[in-house]
Amino acid sequence: MKAALRRRIAGALSEEEQKQGAQVERGVAGLSADDVFVATTGMGAIFQAHQALLRIGRGKSICFGFSYTDTLKVLQKFGPGAYFLGHGEGADYDELEQILERHAKSAEEDPILAIFTECPSNPLLKTADLSRLRSLADQYGAALVVDETIGSFPNVDVLSWADIVVSSLTKVFSGDSNVMGGSIVLNPNRTHYARLRATMDAEFEDLLWCEDAVFLERNSRDFMSRVPRINANALAVAELLAASPKVAQVNYPKFTTPDNYELIKRKTADAGYGGLLSVVFAGGEDASRLFYDNLSCCKGPSLGTNFTLASPYTILAHFTELDWAAKYGVSPYLVRISVGLEPHSELLAMFQTALDAIPE
Repeated sequence: MKAALRRRIAGALSEEEQKQGAQVERGVAGLSADDVFVATTGMGAIFQAHQALLRIGRGKSICFGFSYTDTLKVLQKFGPGAYFLGHGEGADYDELEQILERHAKSAEEDPILAIFTECPSNPLLKTADLSRLRSLADQYGAALVVDETIGSFPNVDVLSWADIVVSSLTKVFSGDSNVMGGSIVLNPNRTHYARLRATMDAEFEDLLWCEDAVFLERNSRDFMSRVPRINANALAVAELLAASPKVAQVNYPKFTTPDNYELIKRKTADAGYGGLLSVVFAGGEDASRLFYDNLSCCKGPSLGTNFTLASPYTILAHFTELDWAAKYGVSPYLVRISVGLEPHSELLAMFQTALDAIPE
């Protein structure tokens, strides 16, 4: 089962598996299932990737963009530390280059080890300019690590730009919300590949429970057919919300840093913008509360489920640091929505009912 998972993630399946439709061409020459490592969780994959990098270098990392909270914590706590460029756009690119330059010239500090980013980010759905990050990483000898969980590989090609791609298999890859897993994919065409592959082969410990592997393989057989349906549903919901005067902002890859997203979006008919979006209301806390309480979907902190799931994300993830999160544009009243596979008309009616609960 684990071998089948690795092949599916690499896009290198047997003829019989290809007939099932559960594959995508990764577009990276030389990639094989042996370049894929399956971890117990998405955060476990990020931790393992960071630790592998620390075996080949000693420098700090840079977290570019406002990532999921535990990604930054892993970089800060399990190694020499990290810089946080939480806006992930504008002047942050200049600051990124300045940090890389300073460390490259310093006699007292090690060169920067790696740049970590999410494409798109959670919960603001920003996409970094991977072309620019790749150029800077090459110039200063840093690795580029990209988390593709939100975009998912049927929609976006980030491996072509990255040294390492990490993902949470718990999310849309599985969809059924009954198993956890994560993946690490090494790009065989990057400078650090040989040392990273040797390190992973020597030190990576496969701790994924066998029955978890069975469920991940079973759940992901229809992964490629589910993603386009989720794309279409999420786009419809995002456009409905964006058209409402009660909504101040919809964070969604089509609307948020769209040029950067289009750079990595696959050129296939089924590629889209993923199933995640977040929304902030013109009426602030009261409007957010009314919308959330009248939204008749499941409520919880995960995403990528086959059913629609909403959460008061900032309150859950950053309750003790709300002012800090707000500095980076993450409103305490933000509602994050992971759109599922429900019938199109039912979804739109459900969201319209929640909007209607907010007074004019």
